[in-house]
Amino acid sequence: MQQINLYLPEFQPNREPLRSIHMLWSIVAFIGLLLVFSGITFNANNERALALENNRQQLEQRKAQLSELEQQRPQSNLADLDGQIVQLQQDLGRREQILSIIANKKLGNNTGYSGHLQALGNQSLETISLQAFSLQQGGSYVEFAGQTSAADQVPLYIQQLRTQAVFAQSAFGVLQIKPDASGVFEFSLAKNNPRNAPVVAKTAVQQLLEANEKAATSTAGGQE
Repeated sequence: MQQINLYLPEFQPNREPLRSIHMLWSIVAFIGLLLVFSGITFNANNERALALENNRQQLEQRKAQLSELEQQRPQSNLADLDGQIVQLQQDLGRREQILSIIANKKLGNNTGYSGHLQALGNQSLETISLQAFSLQQGGSYVEFAGQTSAADQVPLYIQQLRTQAVFAQSAFGVLQIKPDASGVFEFSLAKNNPRNAPVVAKTAVQQLLEANEKAATSTAGGQE
């Protein structure tokens, strides 16, 4: 029987944790991944910078047009000019918001609102009728208004919405409930908005509440 002495160097197993060739390939792979990631980041930053510059140029053009209209106001039809100024101011406000979002990289909701709409429908109650709703800040702030046959159904509806993943971290407006002449309760979840604020700054729910308030005031005045 032949015996092998395993204590000889040539028969001992290689116990090196990493060979030089393995370390070299690991470094090459890491550098390659780093270059790919850097390229993707560079392209994304370039696209964001181009969008930011484009919006800034459009914003400057709108400001120049608005300034020109202000200078021409005495020689123009005041009614038409006022309408154009209001339109430009609203357009300017929207572009300033877009510019701010791009500059601060607050892109908000990039997955859409289908999940929110589906949750609103799945958790609907027969005792609640929604007339308007608004999803703000990418769905993280929610407002809605409508009618219900029972005041306790609105908190129940909110509680059921919070069980849905899309509304778990959402904030809701201030709840207000009041009965009307027919015995139905009108409710709203919205924050107060100044009356003199521009229409573009008001949500759909706030505009509905303001319209209902004007209608109620007009009806009360007519009855007097």
